[in-house]
Amino acid sequence: MKKIILAVLLVAATLSAKAWSTNYDKAVLLVASQSYSPETHNLVTEYVGKDHTRPSNHLAWHRRNGRHLETEGWHTLHLDQNLKHAAKDENDALVQIDKALEVIRNRELYDKSKVSFAIQTVMNLVIDMHNLSNVVIEDIPKSGTDFKLYISQCSVANRPIKWFEYSWKKLWTYRYQTFHGNNVYSPQMWSEDIVCMYGDKKAEFSAGTLQDWATDIGTYTKGVYDRLEKEEGRFIHKTVQEHEALHMECLARAAYRIAVLLNSNLK
Repeated sequence: MKKIILAVLLVAATLSAKAWSTNYDKAVLLVASQSYSPETHNLVTEYVGKDHTRPSNHLAWHRRNGRHLETEGWHTLHLDQNLKHAAKDENDALVQIDKALEVIRNRELYDKSKVSFAIQTVMNLVIDMHNLSNVVIEDIPKSGTDFKLYISQCSVANRPIKWFEYSWKKLWTYRYQTFHGNNVYSPQMWSEDIVCMYGDKKAEFSAGTLQDWATDIGTYTKGVYDRLEKEEGRFIHKTVQEHEALHMECLARAAYRIAVLLNSNLK
C-alpha cells in the first residue's frame, strides 16, 4: 500500500512539474533571449547559465523537492471586476515578480543564488501570468480553476457533433503543443513561429507596466470566458483552433515582456 501511495505522489509531482515546464516555456525564453541587451545576456548567462531556457522548470523543481512550497500559488494572477491587479496576499504572480525585481535591482546586497532565483522567478511568472488558465477575475467564479469544458472533433457533413470532456488548464497549457506533436514540434520551432507571427509587434507588446500587462491579459481571458458562457461551455473544433492565434500572441507578449523587465533591471 505504501508503495502505491508513493507511486501516486510521484506521478502527481511529475504532472505538477510538467505544468511549469513545457515546450512553450522554452520557446518563450528563446524569443526573450533574442531581445536581451549585451549586458543582460552576459548577466543572465552568469546567474542562470549558458542555456537561457533552463529556468523553464525552475519553480517546479523547487516545488517537487519540497523547497519554497509557497510558490505553488505564485503562478496565479488576480484581477478585480475592472481587470485591475487585485492581489490579496503573496500568492500572486505580480506580487512575486515585483519582489524578485527588487532583488535583481539590488543584487549587490544578495548572494548569487538569491539573485539567480529571482531572475528565474521573473522568467517563470511572466510566462505563467500570460496563461489564461492562471488568471483569476473577481466576478468570474470559474476563473483560475481547472474546470471541465467540452470540445468537438472536426465536424463532418451530415453527422452529429460528438462532444468530449476537456480541461480548461489543458486547453491553454497542452492542447496546441499536443495537436502539433510533442516530439515533432520543438521549442526552437515554436520560437520561430512566435517571431514570424508577432515579431513586428515587439514594440507594441513591450510597452506599458506590469499592471498594464495584467489588465491586457485579463481582457483576453474575459473575452474567452464570455464566449464560453455564450456557447454554454462548449467549443467546437473551429473555435478551439481559432484560439491558437490568441495563444501564440500571449506567448509573444510574455517573451518580449521578459526581455523588457530584465533589460531595465539588470543594469
